[in-house]
Amino acid sequence: MPKATFKITYSDAKSLMNEAVKSAKHHHVPGAIAIVDEGGNLLLLESLDNTMSSASKIAIGKAATAAAFKRPTKAIEDVVLEGRTPMLVLDSATSESYIPLKGGYPIWYKDELVGAIAVAGTMDAEMDEVVVLEALENKNW
Repeated sequence: MPKATFKITYSDAKSLMNEAVKSAKHHHVPGAIAIVDEGGNLLLLESLDNTMSSASKIAIGKAATAAAFKRPTKAIEDVVLEGRTPMLVLDSATSESYIPLKGGYPIWYKDELVGAIAVAGTMDAEMDEVVVLEALENKNW
């Protein structure tokens, strides 16, 4: 019997995006926020005022990386920082640029990967984490 699968809807993605934008504004930081589906395909992208131009592509890459590896990009960055440098050359493993930097998280629904969200360009890697985690904590689905 086929397994039921779930997809992130535009409405769900937009709601999550609104939470991320709200968090960034609360912390008075710029940034780009990307939401991708389970295959790493871009669904939504927002670039706030005063965000560096490269942040959009970085956010898309972080989100695609989180979706492809089904884990936060912080976990991948930690592996690299612990010395596993071959992890730096896995660009073909993701649908977009492979970005193993903190700030990207998978989105789960009923234990199934439905997408990923990432933040880049807050000018502080820890703040990238804060904004994305606050958005995920406040999602209403």
